[in-house]
Amino acid sequence: MPACALAAATVTESAVIADLLVILASAAVVAIVMQRLRLAVIPAYLITGAVIGPNALGLVPSPEGLGVISHLAIILLLFGIGLELHLAMLKPGLPRLIAAGLGSCSLSVLVGWPVAMRFGLSAPEALAVSMGLSLSSTAVVLRILTDRRELQRSNGRLALSILVIQDLIVLGMLASLPALASWGGTAGGGAADKVGELPAHDWLWFLANASARVGGVAALVVVGRLVLPRLLRESLRGRSLEVMLTIGVAAALGAAVITQAIGFSLEMGAFLAGFLLAGTPFRHQLSGQIGPLRDLFIAVFFATLGMRLDLGTVIDWWLIIVGGVVVLALLKASLISGVCWASGVSAGIAVAVGWSLAQAGEFSLILLGAAHDQRIITDDVLAITIAIVVISLILTPGMVSLGSRLGRALSGLGSAPWFASSLALGGRQKREQQPTPSNHVVVAGYGPMGRRIADKLNEMHIPFTIVELNPATVQEQSHHGMPIIFGDVGNVHVLESAGIADADALVLTIPDEEAALRACAAARRRVPGIFIATRTRVVSKQAGLVEVGADHVTVDEMAAAEVMLRAVVDHIGT
Repeated sequence: MPACALAAATVTESAVIADLLVILASAAVVAIVMQRLRLAVIPAYLITGAVIGPNALGLVPSPEGLGVISHLAIILLLFGIGLELHLAMLKPGLPRLIAAGLGSCSLSVLVGWPVAMRFGLSAPEALAVSMGLSLSSTAVVLRILTDRRELQRSNGRLALSILVIQDLIVLGMLASLPALASWGGTAGGGAADKVGELPAHDWLWFLANASARVGGVAALVVVGRLVLPRLLRESLRGRSLEVMLTIGVAAALGAAVITQAIGFSLEMGAFLAGFLLAGTPFRHQLSGQIGPLRDLFIAVFFATLGMRLDLGTVIDWWLIIVGGVVVLALLKASLISGVCWASGVSAGIAVAVGWSLAQAGEFSLILLGAAHDQRIITDDVLAITIAIVVISLILTPGMVSLGSRLGRALSGLGSAPWFASSLALGGRQKREQQPTPSNHVVVAGYGPMGRRIADKLNEMHIPFTIVELNPATVQEQSHHGMPIIFGDVGNVHVLESAGIADADALVLTIPDEEAALRACAAARRRVPGIFIATRTRVVSKQAGLVEVGADHVTVDEMAAAEVMLRAVVDHIGT
């Protein structure tokens, strides 16, 4: 490599590292302040980006260099969403979920189109803007619902379904932009030219191209279902969780590259990879492993989004921006709530979902940016809509809380009168308050000790969940109907999947003291009042376990000594 090229590459790498340092340090400070105020951290990242970006302090003058990290964040995010989206969770009421997703998004576009025209936009501009603003934020909403432990409830499942459908619909929206550019008389380059070269009547070419793309996705799904679970099982022969993580992330990136190559988005491939692994026993562990990496990249991603907010534009057009945010929230909350209610969902859940999805999203920015590149919308319209999107994202935690309160207030109301009964998603919200039975116990390890404890709990009719790190044991016991999941109990996400949030006790039968220490600390932070019983082989480890949160520690050496002493005393007495 020539010396000048090497020097240029070094300067670029140094600039990216410096930008990362500024973003992460600033985001950490702002997030700490937001946590002190009991506010969500994702708005903190957006605010951080707006303040340090090129339109304000200019500490990060060129955020374009962070685009790769932003793409990785979205890939890991949608991979994680796919891992959570197993069919068993969505199977009840699936037609209604699809109807609610398609209906709410379509209605938001159709109603938002004339509303946008009332703000002075032309018909093509208004349609592009309404399509962009009809999309909600997958990243923000799912993060908030996960933190609130609502993702597995009816409102969480419905919100997730609508978000997934929106993420698929955005592909069609992006494909329609060249037609909008032609309609507006701005088609002149890039994708628009390619569309213009295609004869309008050549439907055979269009169908063949579409069939080839769908066939490519189908082949990816088939190969993934056959290969990925076997690879993961093989990786665990040496009990190496790092190898499993490597395979999982490689699968997400590989699927993303393949779907992009056949004409779809990177995000769709990552989602498919996660979805393919959602039916395997490895999903809990994988989701917990990618969580910290995803969260780090998400901080950079949202800070980069915040940099697109021009504070000068907000000041110049503040009245239109404020009006746009209010209209957006009210319109989407009303339409989504109405469609959900009309689909057979109870009024309380419908309102909670409507307000949870009343914001615009990260894909809104992608779609609006693509519309600007094809000259469908002007610079001023882009700046104003970006401001509306970012401000709505900042307000999302408050909207989710408002929807939750309104949903509880309306929990006594049922679904639409044309539904005789409320089925999977139409149940009263009160039934969602206790998703896990009382006296629930989480048992870590299914060796001889764990098996004995599980048998006793079963005899006493106390519900329990087992966490086991041996995939063969998990597979075998799952076939027998045992409530068991695969994962490292020291991972907080695995504990969450086992139901630790609603458990009364955690029993750690694993012989690994380090894993027991991590599990004790994680469980005590997550549920301060839980009873934790664990074991250790030697007396010297007992104090450390108690220090991190264990209530009862059984020392193998001492327990063996007591049993042996009891046997000797019984013999002498006899």
